[in-house]
Order: sequence, then C-alpha cells, then structure tokens
Amino acid sequence: IFNVLFGGLNNAPVAKGADTGPKEHTETSVPAVAELIANAREVLVVPGYGMAMARAQTAMGELANICRSNKINLKFGVHPVAGRMPGQMNV
Repeated sequence: IFNVLFGGLNNAPVAKGADTGPKEHTETSVPAVAELIANAREVLVVPGYGMAMARAQTAMGELANICRSNKINLKFGVHPVAGRMPGQMNV
C-alpha cells in the first residue's frame, strides 16, 4: 500500500520538448488489430481503467492463452497511474 500512496515521490520531472504540432489520428478495426496480433512475435498489453470498466479480464485472459499457444510472446506492462490500483484487472 505504501507504493500505491507514495509511488510518485522522488521521480524526475518530465522533460519538456518543443511541440511538433498536430498529431495524426489513425483509426483501426477489430479485424485489422487481430491481424496485427496474429503476425506479431511479441505483444505488450498495458491494461488501464477502460479495460477494467469494460470487464475485459476474461477476454484478456483468453487472448493471452491464444497468443501463448501460438508462440507469441505476450507480456503485461504496468500503467504508470492505473497500475497503482490494486486488483484492478486481476489478470
């Protein structure tokens, strides 16, 4: 619990650089993402609040099993803010 409450202390400030202007928005679809995952060798999933609210724990577990059974190296990352919520995803 200590890390949840005080995990942000003594962190270096974020380096601010020049703004490079507007960012480009790229839309995708479920079939396109499925193809990207199927052709990947490694996938990093960073679960956040949206996945928790969508109750995606079971679906994420199924995706993890499918990836691992197809020799796709699937890893879970910790979101810098949402990762501090204990039990958020329970994956």
